[in-house]
Amino acid sequence: MGLKIDMKKNKKSKLLIGITMGDPCGIGPEIILKSLKSPSITTIANYVIIGNKGVFDQTAKVLNIPIKYTTISHISEIEDLKTPLSLLSTDKYKQSFVRRKRATAEGGEISVQCVIKGINLAMSGHIDALVTAPICKEAVHMAGYGYPGHTEMLHRYSGAERVVMLMAGGNLRVAFATTHIALRDVPQAITINDILGTITITNNGLKQYFGINKPRIAVCGLNPHAGEEGIFGDEEKGVIIPAVERAKKKGVKCNGPVSADTVYYKALKGAYDAVVAIYHDQGAIPLKLHAFETGVNITLGIPFVRTSPDHGTAYDIAGKGIADPRSMMEAIKTAVKMARCRRPRRY
Repeated sequence: MGLKIDMKKNKKSKLLIGITMGDPCGIGPEIILKSLKSPSITTIANYVIIGNKGVFDQTAKVLNIPIKYTTISHISEIEDLKTPLSLLSTDKYKQSFVRRKRATAEGGEISVQCVIKGINLAMSGHIDALVTAPICKEAVHMAGYGYPGHTEMLHRYSGAERVVMLMAGGNLRVAFATTHIALRDVPQAITINDILGTITITNNGLKQYFGINKPRIAVCGLNPHAGEEGIFGDEEKGVIIPAVERAKKKGVKCNGPVSADTVYYKALKGAYDAVVAIYHDQGAIPLKLHAFETGVNITLGIPFVRTSPDHGTAYDIAGKGIADPRSMMEAIKTAVKMARCRRPRRY
């Protein structure tokens, strides 16, 4: 993908992680600043925040989070950075809307632009991984964009053929065959190729970024008890089983369809390295129940590392100084681990 990386320089220096601001009306700026004050974060990499200087200066002042960073205005300056923390500032704009702590068109616009800029930095090799703070789907739509979330933006601007959302937390990893669509649309949305693609990308991602040589993957059924031999539906026989069989022929160690009411227990007991969920809540509920404060959202299938905290903008507590940064910290740590695991493959 045209990565501009000096091998000798990068082998000796710390990784550079890009962090997008997220929605400026939400808790993104707060959890970023809190994370970047932790020694467990500052000692493992260098960072460039992609956001608005005024928002971060104000957030640091109001919430009394002392922090120092070098402000840069163009991506070319990243190559000559000599400080562990910098901020690539967006264009100036009226900041009065930030005090509203709700979805706004202005917040949606700036959050999208920060993500696009972060993707460009990752694609060009200026950063080793991208961590994205929470955005608001309503605000993004108010700004005139049709993206349901980060995953769809990453898909479009990375040029990837297919992407997979992987949630990780504690001892559980969950990949999703479908993401942000209505439940009524799921049966029509899944095909053999879709399920097979999810299994394959998950398998490759576990090898490339997590160092698992032979990943063990379980694929959920769509219906209760995985269809009960067709009694509760035929998606298992018509779609999921053929996809699993094709994956096995490709050498993937996978099993399915497995009933969703038992598969996560088995995964937590060590039977599987990842579970493929067929729809959003089938995978998100057990993951968040298991690791609500430390869950991480990962995008597989794109040509760079991307992680995000597994929660939203939390407008209701934004600006109060009480936002929990643990999920953001885990997202940063996960990005660093994945980038380190991937680095030998890049040179």
